[in-house]
Amino acid sequence: MKSKIKYRSLLIFGIATVFYLYELMLRVSPSVMVNDLMTTFGATSTMLGVLISFYYYAYTILQLPCGVILDRIGARNLMGLSALLCVFGSVLFAGFDRIYVAQIGRFLVGAGSACAFISCLQVASSLFPKKYFVILAGVTNMMGTLGGLFGGPPVAKAVNIIGWQKTTYWLAGIGVLITLLIFFFIPKDIKKKRTEKSFRSVLNAILKLLKNSQVILPGVVGSFMYLPISAFSELWAVPFFMSRYGINNEQASLASAMVFIGVAIGSILLAIFARRIRSYVKTMQISTIFTSLLFVLLLFVQCNVYVAFGIVFLIGFLTGAQTISFTCAKNSVTSEFSGTALALTNCIIMLVGAIFQPLLGVLLDFFWNGKVKESGVRIYDIDCYNHALLVIPVCLMLAYLLSVFVKETIHSESE
Repeated sequence: MKSKIKYRSLLIFGIATVFYLYELMLRVSPSVMVNDLMTTFGATSTMLGVLISFYYYAYTILQLPCGVILDRIGARNLMGLSALLCVFGSVLFAGFDRIYVAQIGRFLVGAGSACAFISCLQVASSLFPKKYFVILAGVTNMMGTLGGLFGGPPVAKAVNIIGWQKTTYWLAGIGVLITLLIFFFIPKDIKKKRTEKSFRSVLNAILKLLKNSQVILPGVVGSFMYLPISAFSELWAVPFFMSRYGINNEQASLASAMVFIGVAIGSILLAIFARRIRSYVKTMQISTIFTSLLFVLLLFVQCNVYVAFGIVFLIGFLTGAQTISFTCAKNSVTSEFSGTALALTNCIIMLVGAIFQPLLGVLLDFFWNGKVKESGVRIYDIDCYNHALLVIPVCLMLAYLLSVFVKETIHSESE
């Protein structure tokens, strides 16, 4: 009987992480469509950054409501409805050549994706012992980064063969299948609260968490640690490699893929490393220092493209430590508020993505030298990218400084 319960728990957790994998595919797929999107919508880098960041606007705004709703209605209902939103948003994104409709589509995809990560963490927290949470958070992050990997070269190849719009329709079809898996195999009562809370009590809980520096600080540190993914790999890595090495989008998408492969491996190994050295904080500090140095190396040291792929793999590997920030925040509150604390942490992390994707677009336009293609689309040379992307290692060093004030929580996991 225990064995059956164990495998059932793994199945439920597995389906939840597949949904997270899927939403990462949708999140990063525009990175291999940059030139196509600029051509279709006549967009500059600033306009494109804003279009893609509409995902983050919805994702960030809905983090706290999703945390409360997750505690109230359970993971199955929330994930199932969210997957349907992803499908509808994808169809809207690809179905029209008006940029405002595409923005609405990306907003809906972001809204549907908002619950994916915290649902996985809440399922893990509900079905498995507390001491395994940091490992399962790493597994969740690994699945998400595999979604980022699948959203790279495979999607780029599909875009080159059938076009970006038909590719997006196929992604919507995958979402329909995942919706069916969620409703058929995940029970209704995963982490569903039996007692109803008033709006005032929920608001008071959120305000209490906002005053808890040991929830806010890990969120801020984690947000800067996530920049190599949210501000680089998810949008600007492919055009950066195309500009520096003169390769096409399919080849350049390998750079984004290497980041996600690195994160997939690092999420697990660095979680194990953190438990081995008995310090979450030191692990995050090691990550921020070396990721910052590697990013400077990538930007300003001319090297072979394959060496550059190796560098972004290492950047991804070290970025895998970012999920530890969720564990630090979760361990700083009681189990009653764990769902909302995880949502608040994710909200902070995604807010930075919403800011930095268009910010990098603005910086690219600022450093733009005036060159355009025959179609009128702007050409951004490597100097534009180097100056704009320098903001990432600067923020990583700031994350190191802030991590000094994060309390160590690993000793609270003896149960």
